[in-house]
Amino acid sequence: MLPDIVGYPLEKGKEILLSSGFSNIDMIVTKSPFNSNDSVTDHCRILRAVEICHDEIELLVCYM
Repeated sequence: MLPDIVGYPLEKGKEILLSSGFSNIDMIVTKSPFNSNDSVTDHCRILRAVEICHDEIELLVCYM
């Protein structure tokens, strides 16, 4: 069963997924359109999680 990690910081969400048995974590990365500079910060949140199969998940994450 997919744990509810939407809105979590990326590192915390990955910890939960690994402890739940997901060994393959794929990520699609985007950034906030409101951040006018091109620098990427360390603040990253999970926007969407899709279970691909029993041990693989795809995350859409956004750098703020």
